[in-house]
Amino acid sequence: MGKRKPLLVTLPEGITEIVPDDEKYWHAVFRKVNGLLADYSFMRIDLAPLEHADLFIRACGSGDEGVEKRLVTTRTKDGVTLAQRYQMAPSFMRAYLQHGMHALAQPVKMFATSQIVRHGADGMQSALKLGIQTIGDDNEAVEAELIFLGCRILESLNLGPFTVRMNTIGDSQSRVTYARALREYYRSRGKKLCAKCRSFQRESILMALECTQEECRDVNKDAPQILDHLSEEARAHFKRLLEFLDEGKVPYILEPYLVRHEDYAAKTVFEFVLDGEPDAEGKPTDGKTVIKGGRFDRLSDLIGGSRNLPAAGWSLDVRALVDRLIARNAAVPELGGRPKVFLSQLGEAAKRKSLMLFEEIRKSGIDVRYSLSRDTIKGQLRMAAKLGVRYALIFGQKEALEGTVIVREVETGIQETIPQEKIIDALKKRLKSK
Repeated sequence: MGKRKPLLVTLPEGITEIVPDDEKYWHAVFRKVNGLLADYSFMRIDLAPLEHADLFIRACGSGDEGVEKRLVTTRTKDGVTLAQRYQMAPSFMRAYLQHGMHALAQPVKMFATSQIVRHGADGMQSALKLGIQTIGDDNEAVEAELIFLGCRILESLNLGPFTVRMNTIGDSQSRVTYARALREYYRSRGKKLCAKCRSFQRESILMALECTQEECRDVNKDAPQILDHLSEEARAHFKRLLEFLDEGKVPYILEPYLVRHEDYAAKTVFEFVLDGEPDAEGKPTDGKTVIKGGRFDRLSDLIGGSRNLPAAGWSLDVRALVDRLIARNAAVPELGGRPKVFLSQLGEAAKRKSLMLFEEIRKSGIDVRYSLSRDTIKGQLRMAAKLGVRYALIFGQKEALEGTVIVREVETGIQETIPQEKIIDALKKRLKSK
C-alpha cells in the first residue's frame, strides 16, 4: 500500500480569500460603494459564476495574447467548455442581451462583484472585482459619469491622493491609421524590442506600447501618439469628455501610450492610480492602479449581439482598497456596531440557559456579545474589556439556580445582582443614564 498524500490544507498559490480580521475593512468599502452606486442609479446584478469559455475568447480575441490558455475551464458531461470569470465587461453584455434589457429604459446601468480567476505567468491568480457598466448610450457624458463615480469612491474612503490617467484609442478608422504609423516606426527599430513585443508587430501592435522592459521603453518614448491619428469624430468625442472632466475638477493627466488590448475596446481608456505610500524608511513607493475602464462599443458585435450597441464601464480592485485601508490603520466601524453588553457564563447549567438569556437581551434591541467557551470568568471579562463594552453580565451556576444575573460595570468593577426577569429594564436604564 502506497503512501497517502498529505491533506491539502492551503489554498492554491495565487488564490485568496477574506479572513475574519479583515472583514470590517471590506464591509467599510462596500458600504460606501453601495451608497454611491445607488445615488448614481446603478442596479445590482448577481452574475453566474461560470460562462461559456467562448464568450471571453470572442470578446478579447487577438488583442489579449493567449486568452484561451489563461482561462480556468471545466468541461461538462455534454462536452461544453465553461470558464470562471476572466473579465467583467463581457458578462455584463451577455446578461444584457440574454435577458432582453434592450426593452428597458436606456441606458441600462449595472454593477456586480465577482471573483476574477485566471492562469498567470506565475500560476493561478484571483481577485475580487467590483464592475460597473452602462449600455445603450454613446455620449461622452457616460464616461464622465463613470470617472466622477470612481473619484467619489476613492475620496469617500480617504485613501490619499490619486490620479486619473486618460487616453483614447479612437474608433476603428483611427486605430487602422495608428497601427500603420506604429508599424512604420517599428520597422527600423523592431530588433531593439524584446522578443515578446517583436511578436506583436503583426496583429497586436498596440500591446508593445505598454511593455515595461527597459529596451522597449527606450524605443517607445519617441513612438507616434494616437492623438495625432484620430478621426474627426473620435477627436471631438475625446475633447468633449475632457471638457466634462475639467468642469468637474477631476485630477487627470493625458497618458498617450495608455491602451486596452482587448478587441472590444474603443475610444476612451482610463485608469485610476493611488499615489504610493512611503515605505518603512520614508522613501516613496510606486503608485497602485485600482480602477481600469473605458468604452466598449465593439463588445456586443464580437459576442454575437447587436451591432453598434455602445457600452462603457470599469472594474475596481477591491483588495487594493482594503490593503490601503489596513496599511493606513484606518478607523472603520466594527461589524454589527460596537456592543454595549457582554454576557459571560460559567458552568454547565449556566451555559445551557445562557443562549436563551442572550437571545432575550438581543431581541430587546441591546447590542450584546457572549462567549460559550470554557474560559474562566476572568478570561471572559478580558474579552469584554477588549470589545470595549460598558457592562459585563456574569451568569454562573449559582445565578442559574437562583434566576439572577450579576451586572458588572467594566470600567469601575462595581457590580450588582439583578433578578433575571428585570435584567432588560435594568440594562436599558443604565445604558440610558450615560
